Amino acid sequence: MDFISRMHSRRLIIRRIALGCVVWICAAMTVFSQVENVPATHPVYTFLKRMEVRGLIVQYHDAVLPLGRSEVASFLVHLQSYSEKLSDAERHLLRKYAREFQYDATGSTSGFHSLISSDEATFGGALEQELADREKFLFAETDSMFSVFVNGLLTFDTRRGWTSTDRNETATYIQFGVRARSTIANHLGLYLQLTNAQFWGSRDLLQQDPVISQSFALGTLDAQNFDFVEGYARYQDGIVSAQIGRERVLWGTSYDQHMTLSENIRTFDFLRTDIQYKSFKYTFLHAWLLGKEKTFLPFVLPSDSAAVFYEPVVADKYFASHRIEFSFPHVLDVGAQEMVVYSNRSPDLAFINPITAIESAQRAREERDNVMWLFDVQTHFIQNIEFQLTLFFDDLHLNEFFDDKWYNRYAYQAGVFYANPFGIPNTNLIAEYTRIEPWVFAHNRSRENDYGSGGEVLGPRIGPNADSWFLRADYDPTGNLALSLRVQLIRQGENEVDSTGRLIRNVGGDILQPHRDSDPLYKEFLDGILIKTTRYEFRGTYEFIRQWWFDLQYMLEDTHNAAASNSNTFHTLIGRVRLEF
Repeated sequence: MDFISRMHSRRLIIRRIALGCVVWICAAMTVFSQVENVPATHPVYTFLKRMEVRGLIVQYHDAVLPLGRSEVASFLVHLQSYSEKLSDAERHLLRKYAREFQYDATGSTSGFHSLISSDEATFGGALEQELADREKFLFAETDSMFSVFVNGLLTFDTRRGWTSTDRNETATYIQFGVRARSTIANHLGLYLQLTNAQFWGSRDLLQQDPVISQSFALGTLDAQNFDFVEGYARYQDGIVSAQIGRERVLWGTSYDQHMTLSENIRTFDFLRTDIQYKSFKYTFLHAWLLGKEKTFLPFVLPSDSAAVFYEPVVADKYFASHRIEFSFPHVLDVGAQEMVVYSNRSPDLAFINPITAIESAQRAREERDNVMWLFDVQTHFIQNIEFQLTLFFDDLHLNEFFDDKWYNRYAYQAGVFYANPFGIPNTNLIAEYTRIEPWVFAHNRSRENDYGSGGEVLGPRIGPNADSWFLRADYDPTGNLALSLRVQLIRQGENEVDSTGRLIRNVGGDILQPHRDSDPLYKEFLDGILIKTTRYEFRGTYEFIRQWWFDLQYMLEDTHNAAASNSNTFHTLIGRVRLEF
């Protein structure tokens, strides 16, 4: 064999070895991929969004959160090859998230610490490891067919609210809980998170928190606690996944309040299916919501007709949506979806069917329901800058689209995300404008088909006949310190009511009050009682020990009623320590 032939043979051998290594690595990632989701509020999504805007990752489908752990891990693995393009703070974050998703990417638990099954000789030694810079669990166990990771959760929160006059409130709570997740046979993922909090002080102050206020227990006057639970089963095989259960879902391309599903409502139960292949993604979701009002119906027992009892009744209502999305790497992502809200009957198979056209299906079902459409686009052709535009149609009359008739109901949202603005590293600037026309989200053919759950809007918190500017500046100087300043300017045109709550004038400012025949045919944006709200917020998070955080939050909200010519200013200061172990 001559020299050239030997070199050719060696190159073939090297290529085969390299190919074998790639196949082995891909197989290992498939074997050890975790099927559970990454919670929708996890800060890794902010990091990945920044990486997408910087052009370092593509086909990042974040219009519907949460994403699966294996998908998030694959992006983190991809970013390892771009380490030289990252700042020191970004590399710190990448290393931190790479450790957190290490098992999802490699199948290795090297460096992990389990308090219950610790390798330490004494319990005191195991406790000392809680202060170490490593991934920590209450219990962790893995093998080729089964994995389980359990974390203990503990939060200490104290807050104070005050006005410039005499209102001064304080509240403190201790929240404890557990988060458990498991993957069985590489395809079935199980997840459970349960927390309960005991509080002292002002219930009213806690009810002003947009998330804590969603707990039903907080509104029970004889209870001094509030609780939350999320749990689901998720099956994934290749490009298809299916899920049943309850967890927070954020749906929309917004940088603040998501247009389709936001944090504004209580976490709900749902069925979900996703199909993702290269640049294409399809999402189906059917959710169980709550009616707007609770009533108490009297009843008597046959054994004691003199005693009258009252049964709480909340109407059942449902939400279903189909979304398709196409990603054109380094150019743009486009998405389209149809949605329906229906009620006054049991779950309808026409809308549980993931392969159908919702508009045609609801017509075949006697057109009793509230159908909406949404279109969005995100750009990626300018490095470090992303633009997003969302169009929401509650009702669409193309021949009269430019008329100001009330039934032309739509909303839109436009925003920009600027990474490293003006060359400043580790910084994000975000600006977003949202406008929602009068009578959007309301529905006049059913008492429960408004676009809400429990009386709250599914989408942006500002509601109809309103607009808002959202401005945000983020700075992460070290990787374990995150600072954020946020400003929101809101204008709302509210309906006019008397002192008893009786409607005097309907201008389309309430999702619970649809348009009536006696109301004007033409709409006027921001008509009614004009309320202007300016909200300033500062957030700081410092991870002083791995999985131990200190949060500091300050909010100032000024509300001005133009009709009454009065203003109210409220301050809130929050200090919080969060531990995962």
